[in-house]
Amino acid sequence: MNQVSSQPDPARREKFILVVEDEMLIQIMVSDSLRDAGFNVIEAFNADEAVRILHTGVKIDLMISDVRMPGSMDGLGLLEYSLEKFPTLPVILTSGHMLQDDALANGARHFLGKPYSFDHAIAVIEVELAKAR
Repeated sequence: MNQVSSQPDPARREKFILVVEDEMLIQIMVSDSLRDAGFNVIEAFNADEAVRILHTGVKIDLMISDVRMPGSMDGLGLLEYSLEKFPTLPVILTSGHMLQDDALANGARHFLGKPYSFDHAIAVIEVELAKAR
């Protein structure tokens, strides 16, 4: 991911993003990049952990999730679950193995094919957060 040199938008400090990614290095890179951009980040390493976090009542403004993950459900299962239980929560799926059309057909608000640039990811997140206002 590329780093953005501009100063973070102060409004981002109020936004909480749940990053669901089982690959530790990718999780660290994505989470750190989002924090550097000014967002609050909550991390989950699989869908089961994400579901537990969602049910704590902590504020989540957007979820970005990988598709292929170990556990009782993958990213598509997590997407289906969140659409049922948290229908207003924007979900962005990421994958190096899935096509955008498949992700969107399953209800994802947006799709990021891996590898994706940080600038593009931030732009997509900003669009989805603006829709949720």
